[in-house]
Amino acid sequence: MNIAKFFKLPTSFAFLKRGAASLAKWPEEPLDLSVDQRGGFYPAVFGEKLNSRYTIVQKLGWGQHSSVWLAKDEQGLPAEPYVSIKILSAHATLMQNHVADELALLRLIQNSMAHSKHPGSSHILPLLDNFEFTGPVGRHLCLVQPVMGRLPALRNGRFPVPVVKSITKQLLSALSFLHNECRVVHTDLKLDNVLVGLDNLGLAHVQQVDAADSKASMRRTVSPDSAPLSSPFHLFSLDEIDNMIKLSKFSIRLTDFGTAATIDGYHADIIQPSALRAPEVIIGCEWGTSADIWNLGCLVFELLTGRWLFVPRGGPSWTPEVYHLAHMPGITGEEYDISYFRKGKRYPEYFTDDGELLLTVEGVVGLEDALKSYDALTAEELPGCLSLLQSMLKLKPSDRANASDLSRHPWLSS
Repeated sequence: MNIAKFFKLPTSFAFLKRGAASLAKWPEEPLDLSVDQRGGFYPAVFGEKLNSRYTIVQKLGWGQHSSVWLAKDEQGLPAEPYVSIKILSAHATLMQNHVADELALLRLIQNSMAHSKHPGSSHILPLLDNFEFTGPVGRHLCLVQPVMGRLPALRNGRFPVPVVKSITKQLLSALSFLHNECRVVHTDLKLDNVLVGLDNLGLAHVQQVDAADSKASMRRTVSPDSAPLSSPFHLFSLDEIDNMIKLSKFSIRLTDFGTAATIDGYHADIIQPSALRAPEVIIGCEWGTSADIWNLGCLVFELLTGRWLFVPRGGPSWTPEVYHLAHMPGITGEEYDISYFRKGKRYPEYFTDDGELLLTVEGVVGLEDALKSYDALTAEELPGCLSLLQSMLKLKPSDRANASDLSRHPWLSS
């Protein structure tokens, strides 16, 4: 790659609205994608009973390796008759015990939760049950977990500062538990994986959905090339969340351990959403719990501003990865410790023999100015928030603060 140099992009281009850089190829899971193509999604039908116990009521969503469904548990408690069921694709099920092992990790975490008094354990979505069954294209692992709500979909993507503080503190507590007591790295911190505990209003909504869908179930069918539309819960308005925070009833849970790893176990080459990816992961160094800290720092910025802090994108003579790396020094105010990063297996793809980045970007907006440009914080709030983010967004992993210390940061309690 030739060394390239270009000048400062306008702020409106430098920080894009989250999600603007990519569009889903499919509106719902592609049921015709074969197992060999890393597909094999199960074509679930409303009213269908799984494992002679769980009746499917509503589709909650889908991801790269699974679909998630609301179900009524015939053996559930009267006060809690509903569960969510994550049905892994046939391909993802085949990959268990090879490049991924979500069930084993959830069992490990569940065992730690049973013996732990760590407050962070209450911010992890627990495993209630699991089973497998055979569908048209193969075996499917199913993970049964409590029903949760979602954060509201905001038009500008920005959450009020008190909400961001509460979410951040709870996620740090969850990470402290995962890192210290479970010895697990989550690797995929993003808004989709942050769920909200249902209150009585939420459970009433579930019951209304159950009644409506039971009447419509006979009319809703699934064909090989069409899946039902997802209906995720957006139960809570910001006013309701604000009131829950004041009453200390706003509780979030971290979910989706599909790409998680133990600290000492197998580590995938690439982890994390691309825009939230830590520098050591991009360069190909060993990664650990501190990768979650970088990931969360980027997510906190996103919650405050509704924008990604980094927007990886390629150009005529550079890749999205080197573009991403080239912005990090300017935003964090640090330089790369070449003695550390030189160990990365992809280091030659991004740096010269003399330790210079192959792409130079001038006029990058620093973290403080980026926060100011979105007017997301008052003058009183800015220093504390900046201090927290700077402790998380250190280029060298060993320089980042750990989750336990960060959860006690003064800004989160101010």
